[in-house]
Amino acid sequence: MSELAIKGGTPVVNRLLGKPWPIWGDLERKYLNEVLESGIWWRGGWSDEQVEKSKVASFERAFAAYQDAAFGVAVTNGTQALECALKALGIRAGDEVIVPAATFVATATAVILVNAIPIIVDIDPATFQISPDAIEAAITSRSVGIIPVHYCGYPCDIDRINDIAYRHGLFVLEDCAHAHGTIYKGKKLGARGNAGAFSLQMGKTLTCGEGGIVLTNDEELAKLVFSYHHIGRVAGAPFYEFHRVASNLRMTEWQGAVALAQLSRFDEQANIRDANARRFEDGLREIPGVAPLERVEGLERWVFYFYAWRFVKEEWPEGVTRDKFMQALSAEGVPVHLGHLQPIYQNPLFIERNFGPVAWPPGVDAPDYSAVYCPNCERVYREEGIHMPHAVFLGGPEDIDLMLDAIRKVRENAHELVDL
Repeated sequence: MSELAIKGGTPVVNRLLGKPWPIWGDLERKYLNEVLESGIWWRGGWSDEQVEKSKVASFERAFAAYQDAAFGVAVTNGTQALECALKALGIRAGDEVIVPAATFVATATAVILVNAIPIIVDIDPATFQISPDAIEAAITSRSVGIIPVHYCGYPCDIDRINDIAYRHGLFVLEDCAHAHGTIYKGKKLGARGNAGAFSLQMGKTLTCGEGGIVLTNDEELAKLVFSYHHIGRVAGAPFYEFHRVASNLRMTEWQGAVALAQLSRFDEQANIRDANARRFEDGLREIPGVAPLERVEGLERWVFYFYAWRFVKEEWPEGVTRDKFMQALSAEGVPVHLGHLQPIYQNPLFIERNFGPVAWPPGVDAPDYSAVYCPNCERVYREEGIHMPHAVFLGGPEDIDLMLDAIRKVRENAHELVDL
């Protein structure tokens, strides 16, 4: 009789792993009720003297301090956080911004939406992060910036990227949509370059349903971000005085209330995820055919939107692929997926150049994305990368042991996968 669940055997896991997401409680109810009873449901309704009462302003201060940044401006979502920051950084039509192949598509489309051109480069296969060598090779006379993504919350080589940017006169805008709370070389992420953009979307480790925030240590840049998110207004000027063309990207007080409450329990959750991930990594090292992403020196706490690890195909019987392994593991009750590993240039919007109206200068054009080839990203996507939701790491150590038991079971019965 078959052992594997995918062939009719009994699954290893027959219950929920981790915790349901999102998690909420009385503090969210309290803050939301305070917003309701105040009758002021947007941050602009508070006078300068009363702004301390604003839930959005309170969240901005608290989250910026938590992430080791001086300033924060909360916005409608993570994509708008990128766009708003790019505008504040002085992006112009036809400028080139370097982005990684492995990321959510908004990292690149935010660049197009401000009339600039994303230049997509390869990743480091050891970390799944943007390759500094690929960044340097992609710099041209039109390059103005880099958007390194801390993919899966794992830190990219931000020090080397900053060095490259400094030598070439480029800005660095960290995409931290996956990286709330990660501690790298004694500090959190988001203000290690010129600015950082975070998402607070429903699935993120810090969420208010939809939302985002831009962080920076540069006071003048923070003022520009504030203006670009507030229809061109500037702090301290008359309310109906506008200084630049800008959108309304303001976070509502409702979102601010939820985000502020979520932040109160975030650190505890971050520590649980990291401790469970370390236990999982120890177990993976003992199982042939799988491996963790080894932590780079200085990675003190890894907090991830989804957790990444790898399939080592050379250590499996011929005919057993990563995809067959993932199918078998899913049947055993362990949730696995591919995250954002598919190279973004393979999307129809890039292949078919469905960019909508852009204002690139005459003679300036985007590359032929159908000809872009990032071999490391494509190989990791096809053969190696495996991801898991962050919420499955919010349970106890027994959940981690169950997942490892399922992986061992699939490995010990690998012969059953050959004809899958």
